[in-house]
Amino acid sequence: MSEFKVQRRAESQFHDVYGCAFRRILPWGSSEPSDTGMGVCVVAPGSVSTPHSHVDHEQFYVVRGSGVAHVDGQVVDLGPGDALVVGSGQVHYFENGSPTEEWELVSVWSMGPLGEAS
Repeated sequence: MSEFKVQRRAESQFHDVYGCAFRRILPWGSSEPSDTGMGVCVVAPGSVSTPHSHVDHEQFYVVRGSGVAHVDGQVVDLGPGDALVVGSGQVHYFENGSPTEEWELVSVWSMGPLGEAS
């Protein structure tokens, strides 16, 4: 039988990253930047994350809540089950207009483009 890894919620704490609560899931046991990885981003009710860009590509998947994503001056509404691909160097941030509900997104990043057919 092969071994597999599980990371429990309590094993990775939330930290403020770009104005939202961010919990790194992958790579295992690291808080430093990485070429690939996955995390959970929570935008608090009524808040806006910090506009930023980076060299890696990033995909987001909305787990719960809804809000507005801003990418290079374009705006799109997102809700549960929606996904968004942000390319390398694109300025992006998130706006949660709900006064009571958190907006939770899963983030997956890589130095290569994601979500594109080869």
